[in-house]
Amino acid sequence: MQSLVSIFRAPPRMWTLRITFLVMIFSLGNGFSIAQTGWTLQRCLDHAFEHNLQIKLAELGEVSASIGTQSAKGAFLPNLNGNASHGYNFGRTIDPFTNQFVESSRIQSNSFSVSTGLTLFNGFQNHLNLRRAVLAQRSAEANRGIAENNVVLTIAGAYLNVLFQEEFIRVAEINLEATGRQVNRVTSLVQAGAAAEADLYDVQAQFASDEATLVGTTNALGLAKLNLVQLLQLPASEMDSFEVMRPSDEDLERNNLPPSPDAAVSHALSSFPEILQATYTVEDSEIALKLARASSMPRVYASFNLGTGYSGASRMVDGPPTTEELLIGTLQVNDSLAYDLIAQQDVYNFITTPFNDQLDKNFNQSLFFSMSIPIFNNFSVKSAREQAQVNVLRSEYQLEQTRQILTASIESAWADSRAASQNSVAQETALIAADRAFLNSEKRFEAGATTAVDYADARSLLDNARVNALRAKYDLAFKSRILEFYMGRAITFR
Repeated sequence: MQSLVSIFRAPPRMWTLRITFLVMIFSLGNGFSIAQTGWTLQRCLDHAFEHNLQIKLAELGEVSASIGTQSAKGAFLPNLNGNASHGYNFGRTIDPFTNQFVESSRIQSNSFSVSTGLTLFNGFQNHLNLRRAVLAQRSAEANRGIAENNVVLTIAGAYLNVLFQEEFIRVAEINLEATGRQVNRVTSLVQAGAAAEADLYDVQAQFASDEATLVGTTNALGLAKLNLVQLLQLPASEMDSFEVMRPSDEDLERNNLPPSPDAAVSHALSSFPEILQATYTVEDSEIALKLARASSMPRVYASFNLGTGYSGASRMVDGPPTTEELLIGTLQVNDSLAYDLIAQQDVYNFITTPFNDQLDKNFNQSLFFSMSIPIFNNFSVKSAREQAQVNVLRSEYQLEQTRQILTASIESAWADSRAASQNSVAQETALIAADRAFLNSEKRFEAGATTAVDYADARSLLDNARVNALRAKYDLAFKSRILEFYMGRAITFR
């Protein structure tokens, strides 16, 4: 969970809400009564992690990076390829195995080969690509952590909104019940002639306002639950039965704030995934620069080939030759006497060389070494090298920027925590004072010493004090635990 630094890129004015969201991630599933039933925050997060597409896409990024690492390792190995062909030549053509012209209506030919090749030297690009692939895999892991935390932040925000809306409903119900009692009391007094009818109109107006407030808060709670249900990708029909669990008041208390933000800053700058990812980006850009420089180095490649084949034009002698007489000329002795000149020659019978014999006879091997030396590539190598240098500087600036944002966020969180601690004490004091003032106003109103308007004003002050004290209590508990999280401590409400 140390990867939740992604939320701290918000401006300082957004810290109160964002910090509140974050701490809910760790708290709301830990301090509950076992007897309660419903959705804890941890249950919501587990469900979201299983179904959220953002996380699934990040996980695919990890798989893709792993495949890239496998490919980078394979670049060190030789390749191996097999080839086979079967075809026919018609008319006058060259025998591929004898390189002689042959004439036939159709000649069958086959070839078979196995070849392999290996890069002997390419400026250490394979080594650099492997290092880059490993960095990409680590960066993908950090990105998944950021994606999970983004989902956690969204779910926690929706979860927190449900809790606050439930608190507002409780306040509205208490107010409605109290106002209802006053309506009944004033109605009895008016009927007895002990109070003016205008007082009844005032408390009835207050009662109607409280009813409207309760309806509004109930609708807001329904919308908050619907939002959370939709984020969890649950059917909307489950909204009515969807219930969340709450932490106890004791679990929310926290007063041990650190004296300075230094420890939190030190821990966060060494472990948070945004920092790690930015660091990986710097290393990757440096490797990319080395690759760009390696493009100007020579490349040495070795290849080896085994091959054989068959040609329908290949002939061989079939059996012993036969002797035939051949008239080669005439010897003229005189006008009346001439002798025929006869020669004997061996005549051979030719047949097509068998397929298996040709495969053995035509077997061949070849071994080649080649070297390519870049001389001029239209400034592409030079431009790539210069662009890589720019990318190194850019990634270093981005890393420093990430550090500055994180440091400023932690310092703001520490200041907010101290302010929240002071505000919590002040709001508790204000709540006590408002409660006393309301009780006094209620007694005076019941005694007829004050008007319904004064009573409503005192009740409004008490309502505001209750809400402010509640917010301050949650705010202090959440923000103090944020600092513990920055310092590497487990955030818990137990």
